[in-house]
Parts: sequence; C-alpha cells; structure tokens
Amino acid sequence: MSRAGRAEAVPLHATERHPSRETLGGRVARVQRKLGQEPMPWQRSLYDVAFEIDPATGGPWYREVILLVLRQAGKTTIVRTVLTDTCLFVPDATVRYTAQNRLMALQRLENDFYKPIARSPLSTFFDMRVGRRLKMPGWSGKTGQEHIAWSNGAKWWIDSVKASSGHGPSLDKGAIDEAFAHQDGRVEQAMRPAMITVPHAQLWVTSAAGDGSSAYLRKKVDAARERLMTDQLRPLHERKSRTLYLEYAAPKDSDRADPEVWWRTHPALGYTITEGAIAADFEGMEDEEFDRAYLGWWPERRVATWVVPQATWRDNAVPAGEMAWQGEPVWAIDVAPERDVATIGMAGAALEGRCFVDVIERRPGAPTWCVDKLDELRRRWGGQHVGLIDSARSLAPDLESAGFVVRRLTAQDRMDACGAFYDDAMDHRLRHVHDEDLDDALAAATKRMLTQEGGFVWARGRSLRDITPLYAATVARFVWVERHADDYDVNASTYDMPLDDPSGMDI
Repeated sequence: MSRAGRAEAVPLHATERHPSRETLGGRVARVQRKLGQEPMPWQRSLYDVAFEIDPATGGPWYREVILLVLRQAGKTTIVRTVLTDTCLFVPDATVRYTAQNRLMALQRLENDFYKPIARSPLSTFFDMRVGRRLKMPGWSGKTGQEHIAWSNGAKWWIDSVKASSGHGPSLDKGAIDEAFAHQDGRVEQAMRPAMITVPHAQLWVTSAAGDGSSAYLRKKVDAARERLMTDQLRPLHERKSRTLYLEYAAPKDSDRADPEVWWRTHPALGYTITEGAIAADFEGMEDEEFDRAYLGWWPERRVATWVVPQATWRDNAVPAGEMAWQGEPVWAIDVAPERDVATIGMAGAALEGRCFVDVIERRPGAPTWCVDKLDELRRRWGGQHVGLIDSARSLAPDLESAGFVVRRLTAQDRMDACGAFYDDAMDHRLRHVHDEDLDDALAAATKRMLTQEGGFVWARGRSLRDITPLYAATVARFVWVERHADDYDVNASTYDMPLDDPSGMDI
C-alpha cells in the first residue's frame, strides 16, 4: 500500500519537536519494528517528541501525552509499543493499562498486547517461570491478578484503579485508553500520586474523539488546546509545558465527503488502510458516527429524552476501573429485527445496589458470531445461563448444543423485564459502567405502551437507531433476578452473596 506521492496528513494540533533535546524516539521505533510493524511517519514523529529527554533528570521531558487520533490510525500499536519499551528498559517497572471497563482491558491485554509480543522476538524477555502450565510464558491469568511478567521484574497490569490506588507501589507508566468512556478524572487521580516520585514516569491518555458524555476527555482536550496555543506564542526555547498534545481532526468547515479531506486528515491512509475502505464506511455509517471516527469531530450534545432520565442513569454509574460485581454472571443476546446487528449483555451481583449490567460487545452483521463469543466469555468468567428474546431466539439450538441453559423470554416476560429494568434504575438499584453503545440506545429508545395499566416495552424511536444494547442489558437483568430472587432481600441495600462464594470480578 502506498500514499502514491500524496503529502502526509497534518494534525489539527501538535506539540512541536524541540531540536535542542535528545530523544529516545529511535529506540522506541526499534521496539515497534521488533513487534513486527514498521512505524508510520506520524508514529515515528510522535515517538521523537514524546521521548525527548529532560537533561535535568534523564527521564522524558513530557510527563503527560494526550493523543486524539482517528479510527484505524494505529493507536493500539502505539500503546503496545510504548508500554513494551518501558517493560524492556526499566527493571522492576510497574505499568498499568485501563480501557472502557475491566473486561475490555483484559481482552486487550491478552489479545492486542500479550499475543503480538509473544509472537515476536521480544517474547524471550518474558518471565518464563510465569504461565508455564498454560503454555503461555509470561502470562499470569489468575482472576483479578492478570498481568504480563518480564524477566527483569517488570509487570504490566490492568488491575482495578480506585481512589486509594495512588497509595500503592510506584507507577512507571500509565495508559488511560479509550478516554472518551470516562465521565470523570478518578482513574487519572488514582495514577498520578503513584507517579510523583518516579523521575521517568509518564502518563498516556489516548482516545478517539468523544461525545456529549465524555466529560473527562472534554476537559483534558480543552485545557491541552489552550495550553498549546499559549505555548506556541512563545519562542521555542521558552516553551516549558510538560504536556504533549497531538490531535488529528479535520477543520470544521471541511467537506466531509471529499476524499482529499480524508487524505489530509487520516495519518494511516495509504499505509494500513485504503481510500476504498473509508469510502465504504462513509456509505454505511450514520453521519455522526463517520464524522467522529474519521474526521475527529465531536457530535453535538444530544437533546433527546432518555427512556431512563439521563441524570438518574449517570447517578447509577460505577466509576470505570472499580470493582463492580461478583459471582457468576448471566448472559443475554438481542438481535435487531433486520438481523443486521447483535449485542451481548451481562448481569451480575452488584457490590452496591441490586444488580450490575453491562454491554459486552455489539457487532454489525449476522449474529452467527454470538455463540462462539459466549463460549469464550464462559471459559473466562463462568456463567451457563443465557436469556434470549425475539429474533435472538433462533440462536437457542446452537447455544444449547454448546452446553448453555437458555431462557426464552415470552411477550409477557419482555414487558415485565422492561418495567423492572426501569424501576431498578429509578430506585438506584441498577449499577453499570459508562458504555457508549448502551447510552446511545437509551437516548434512541422510546416506551411503547401495551396496556392501559402502564405495561410497556422498549421501541425504536423515529431515528430508528439500534437499541439492541438496551435489550441485551434488560434481558440479562431479568434472567439474573429470576435466578436469584430467593437470595435478594428487598429491604437490604446490597445483594446477599453467599459467604462461601469467594469469586470476585469486575468490568
């Protein structure tokens, strides 16, 4: 693939390279090559700036790197490379990675980070004593203690981040990925105290453009843009900011349909993706989704009335990274009427409140992927019970053949499930973490009244946008409560998990 003589994409905002400072960018680029990928020009340039050396400490000049980049631009490759570099060259380093939620972070740790490193020459630097039984050298898979172990004592963690985490071991490198999903700065506030005494510590905040609910990222972006513009008014030798800011986005007056705009905006176009691939997404995606993914434009703040009031839903949220649920989960699948999108949801015993729900994965296309995905989730987290509704009921035979216990919801069950989901949310007994797909579904759904007494079900509103994430969470909660009705004390504030069940997992 080639850019065919086209000029490189130009970032909308970028911290400049300071020519008087030495840099370790070349070393980091060599790490990426060892991992099997040649750095694209924009990645190579970023490494040179991000790893400029502070002559007073020998550590990086920039204590914080904020990166806003477009879909498929190579953000995951950068995170993998930067954290691997720290683990290789800093003995006994502690590295911590976070994503939208803990389950997503764990999937990323294993599939996007550990496995590519394990296939590379750098796997020789794993701690071979760890993971021998699993035949996965360097991989520690104990629930709640998952990490990558290195022979020099370095460890790459995803463990839960709470307000007290800063009082633990020092932190050499922190990565807050998918920062758009965080509604506040608690995860950052937990990392920073653990980095304060480490001269070479660095915090990376990476994300695509956010939306109306991305309060944490919006605040970071606004402050970084203002700081950068102020710094750029000074001569280069007088610039003292310790924050690197890089944002790829198209100017707001650009023609979104013009391929030349795509070429000027997307730094991976012509290297790892083609114009045809973006053109296909331009045709197939809604305008707002395309603009956010490929132009870096934040969507306008939604004014839709949510079926559960937005403020109430936000109040029920568990901070990202904190322990949220325990025990054995219940799964659910919903498939859109046109069978062009499906969503897997889960429910578990909330540590605070009654029930915890989350959306595990939403994927366009035929729902044939759901059975294999649920089998994978069961192997990791447990959970034999699956709730199905409407179009998803066609998956029952394959699920039962795979050993799942399937609960098919009737029309009455569906109405009861929607009403009970609403009641628990309004009574602050339903816990969740921020999930963009679920928020979109709550904003898009309407209540369709079925009885004069107030019975209703969720229905697609005039926008006809997908609401399978809402139904997946609703069905999962219904099946979980149905299975645990005898264990729940309606007068208590928490679900009474039996004391002989020591399991604890969070998403």
